[in-house]
Amino acid sequence: MNIFNLVTGNALQGPQTLRFPNRHVPTGSYRGNVTMDPTKCLTCGICAHVCVSAAIELTQAEGTCDWTYDPARCTYCGRCVDHCPVAALTQAPDRGPSYGRPGELAETVTVVYPSCPECGKPALPFDDAILAAAFKDVSAQLHERVHLCERCRQKATVSALKKGFGGASDIERTAK
Repeated sequence: MNIFNLVTGNALQGPQTLRFPNRHVPTGSYRGNVTMDPTKCLTCGICAHVCVSAAIELTQAEGTCDWTYDPARCTYCGRCVDHCPVAALTQAPDRGPSYGRPGELAETVTVVYPSCPECGKPALPFDDAILAAAFKDVSAQLHERVHLCERCRQKATVSALKKGFGGASDIERTAK
């Protein structure tokens, strides 16, 4: 076959690709852009850790955490969605918009930490399902403690240890 026959045959067939409005709808198992629900996110960082293409980054600040996703880097493997312990991540069932430059479609979602019930300072978000998966029986005391900020949680732990040892004098004796 010569090149003339190949070019003529291709020209007579017409275009083989469909332009944007008439494109095929993706199959049901298609994995598109990743989205995050900030009301569910624990800012644990597992999604960023398992992301093979570094499309997800977490940046912690005082009382907040910024979750940034760049679809230009994403391989759409779904590892981040599969490993999220609280199902805060999902993937769109359709293709995302096209882009011209890397980072153009990057989005940042800010997760605001809840207030500590004791002092009002920011405390890391927590989900009761994680507690139930880690422990068979969850006491009310433990359930309350996980919602405290780090400083108040330490105070509550020290207080519980003092009660368990019979007071501060026992702790002081064992520390010496």
